[in-house]
Amino acid sequence: MNNLEIDITKTEDFCKKINLDSKVLSKAQKDFLNEEGYLIIPPNDFIKKNLNFLNEISNKLIDSEGTNGGWDGKEQNESYGKGIPFEPGTNRLGNLIEKHPFFRKLLILPEVITAAKEVIKYDIKLSGFTLRNPLKNSGHQAYHIDGLPRKNKNEPFHGVLCAIFLDDSTSENGSTRIIPKSHKKLGYPDEYINPEQSQKNEIRANLKAGSMLILNINTWHAGSKNLDGKPRKSIFIQIKRRDEAQLLNYKKYLKKSTLQELSGPLKYLLAVRDNDPTQDEMSIGPGAEYRKKFGK
Repeated sequence: MNNLEIDITKTEDFCKKINLDSKVLSKAQKDFLNEEGYLIIPPNDFIKKNLNFLNEISNKLIDSEGTNGGWDGKEQNESYGKGIPFEPGTNRLGNLIEKHPFFRKLLILPEVITAAKEVIKYDIKLSGFTLRNPLKNSGHQAYHIDGLPRKNKNEPFHGVLCAIFLDDSTSENGSTRIIPKSHKKLGYPDEYINPEQSQKNEIRANLKAGSMLILNINTWHAGSKNLDGKPRKSIFIQIKRRDEAQLLNYKKYLKKSTLQELSGPLKYLLAVRDNDPTQDEMSIGPGAEYRKKFGK
């Protein structure tokens, strides 16, 4: 472990090492995120400059991985390795850290880290890093949250999900539906609504390519059916409290060569240093799997 890694003992140290400018989000934006449970951010200069390249490497990976895409870390599933798509009708990519070094630059975007700190208010770590692209007549999701519901209103929020849209997101190709302020409710969406149905108070995140959508992971949201078949690739970055399980146990699923390539700050964010505790027994997916293990 080098000195740069030793120097990072908490998230504030991490932020200093990456020269985080927390003013990248205004007070009004932070207040909106806290009150509404989501925030839309226009394309920043880095995304604008690299959008074509991100699309290029993503499309190549989708073609090369085929039905194997998205299965990273899920070898215990009975369908693993049988040529069955992880999500039928949808292109998926998992563990983007391993797929191309350039993806790693997205993990320290100041908007992402600042939003995570604002919502979580605790030391943070990466939980998941994936890509999803629903194909024509596919992509519909029930309303869901991306983690455990809070048990009471005094319990702090557990994480954020950042979606970076590599293509335009429209009502025709299945833009994300969101129910504002729903993060304040306790429990799962299906305890309040029929999650398969549209809701009167939902909004659609119709966004230009390069935009970011930040969600409190307790905000009710859902993908929609891609009606016109145009691509709608989104890269998802989930960041959670440092004392909670990751969606993918990066200590287990990163190659030694990849670990050697990572900077000290990225090793901290991924919790892959020698002194970072492992939580392999808790590294399970959201939704039904959480409910199955932990109950309501």
